[in-house]
Order: sequence, then structure tokens, then C-alpha cells
Amino acid sequence: MFLAICLLAGFAFSLNAQNVGINDDGSVPDNSAMLDVKSDSKGFLPPRMTYDQLKVISIPATGLIVFCTDCGPAGLGTLAINSNGVWFYLNANRIIPLAPVQGTQLPFETQITWNWNTSLEATGYKWNTVNDYATATDMGTATSKIETGLTCGGTSYTRYAWAYNGLGNSNSTALTQATLDCFTCGNPFTDTRDSKVYNSVVIGTQCWMKNNLNVGTMILGSVNQANNSAIEKYCYSDLDANCTTYGGLYQWNEMMQYSTTPGIQGICPSGWHLPTDAELTTLTVYIYNQVAWRCTNSTIAKAMAATTNWTTSATTCAVGNNLATNNASGFSVLPAGIRGTAGTFSSQLTYGYWWSSTPANASASIARNLVNSGASPITVPSADNLFGYSVRCLKN
Repeated sequence: MFLAICLLAGFAFSLNAQNVGINDDGSVPDNSAMLDVKSDSKGFLPPRMTYDQLKVISIPATGLIVFCTDCGPAGLGTLAINSNGVWFYLNANRIIPLAPVQGTQLPFETQITWNWNTSLEATGYKWNTVNDYATATDMGTATSKIETGLTCGGTSYTRYAWAYNGLGNSNSTALTQATLDCFTCGNPFTDTRDSKVYNSVVIGTQCWMKNNLNVGTMILGSVNQANNSAIEKYCYSDLDANCTTYGGLYQWNEMMQYSTTPGIQGICPSGWHLPTDAELTTLTVYIYNQVAWRCTNSTIAKAMAATTNWTTSATTCAVGNNLATNNASGFSVLPAGIRGTAGTFSSQLTYGYWWSSTPANASASIARNLVNSGASPITVPSADNLFGYSVRCLKN
């Protein structure tokens, strides 16, 4: 009966002493095997059963093999073998990896960071804007992709990711996410590089960051910032908490990312730039003309100073006009202090210095200074580039 079944199935059955062969080429069974099954188009199918069915087999013999349909990693099924009454399953990893599972996407106004999870047996991943593996970007082992130049305002996007190894690729996984609402000056915005949130303020025709920039990796004040692939910052007294409150302190060249072109992006977020001396003058003239003129020249300092952290207030307005109260402009200067050229920190709570992107000469640049005495802000015409000052960014 068994031989008839084999013949009907298109296989040859051969008997060689105590060796049995089932094949489709008429070959003699191997002497080392009691049963030698050979095919280049079909496999050997053992009994299939669930774990509940498997565990009630009466007195299973050592070496008994079945395919357990709900055992193994993630319950995907695996071969199981019995040894001395104990069942062991063989690791049933797929030869071709499973499609990666969508991760948590990170949206910004015009940028999305696409994320997916690792896939078992994958040696790499591909990503594409369309569902086409052949034209996809090879991401290597990376499981994220930053895509820029998108449309803000809740625009929805779908992208695709695949897992692959040396034997093939998975099905695609659809990644979906919408961008954030478009930026309006006066609202907060997120720096896509580190997810820090900054406030913004309209002053005249300009849109300014309302906070000092705080980007990069803190280094000790005793060390000069270096021209390398990382943005470096000083935190007053080498305490990271001071960067959180007052922002980072930067040498001019680090701020400029080692360019000398006024008005470049430098270390500012995308869509923002480092203000020139002329743009800072536009700011202070506007504040004086619109806010501070009603009292004395010194009230421009009061109109620009934040309402907290100063040891004493800038000069008050004798007339009591509300427009000349602290921070009437919304620029919110904080007394962040400085990192000196010798590497020491000073003047926190009493001075706020911030750079312009306009050089004065080969080793110095133009800055601004606001001091708690109220006779500021004043232009610093030639500040040594090795000083560590605050940085404000201006919207493009």
C-alpha cells in the first residue's frame, strides 16, 4: 500500500537491504539512513498538532518529532522533539525576515523622523516614499529615517519600510504620520535636532527666539570649543542646570560653525539664522521708538529684560507708563553671564551678553550687552571671539 502511494505521488520507492529510499530520481538510499527521502521540489511533512495535543501523547518515545503549530517564538510554530519524556522546541526563526513593525513617528512642521522596530533574522532595512522595494533607500542596520522638506499644517504622509537578509526581503510595512501645524511667530516651536521647545516673539517686522539657544553637548569651561562634527556649549559653572535656565554659552567661531559670513544659520535651528549687527540695531531702535522713549534712554534695557533672575531691575519709568515695564518688548534678556577668554565664568545675574554674526576683525566680533544697572543695551564693538556669550536666533 505504501509503495502504491509513493508511485501515485510520482516518487520512486527503492529497498536496499534495510534501507528505504523515497525519491524522484531512482537513486539508491544512503547506507547511513534507514529512510532516505530526496526531492528538489517537495519537503518532508511531519505530523502537525497544537501544544495541547502534543502534551497528551501517551509515553512519547525519545526522538519523537512533530511540528507544534503554536509553540516557538511568538507562537509561530516550530519543530518539537521529545527527549526522555520532555519536549524541546527547535528555534523556528524565519529564513526571510518578518516585515518590521511600525514604530513611534516623530513629527515636526516640515520634517518627520520615521521609525520602525527591528525584525528577527534581518541584517538590514530599506525605506521608500513609495511601495517599491527595488528603488528603496538602503538604510543598513538603521531603524529610523529623517525626512525633511515636507509641508506643514497636518499634512499626512505614508512611507514604507522593509527588512532583508542574504536570502530575501520581507513584505513592506506602511508608516503613517502627519506633520505639525505651520509655525506662526508668537507661538512655541520645536528644534528638530534635539526636540527642545523655544518660544518666539514678534518685535516690529522681526520674529525672534524668546529664549537663549541651548543646543549641543556641554564641555568644561576650561577648554576651548573645537571645530569638529559636534556642537559644543558651555554651561555656567559647568552645571547643566544653568543651560536649562539661561541657555548655552558659545564662542563666536563655534556659533558660526567656523564660517565668517554674517547672517548664516550657524548653530540655529532650521529656518532661523544668526542676527547681524544691523539686525540687532533694527531690534533695539524699534524697541526704543515704540516702548522706551516715553521715559529715558535707559528704559530700553527695562523693556528688553526678563522679569526674573536679575539681581536688581533695570531703571524704572518715572512716569509709570505700562509700556516701559520690564520686558515690555517680550525679548526676555536673561543675565546668563559669560565664559571668559581664560575659561572662567562670571557676571551671572548681572550681565547678559549675546553675539551678532558680524565680525569686527580676524579675532573679534560685534556683540550686545545688557546690564542690571539699566544703562544698556550697548553695542560691544570688538569682543574677543574666545568669550562664551549667549545666542539668539532670528527667523528667516
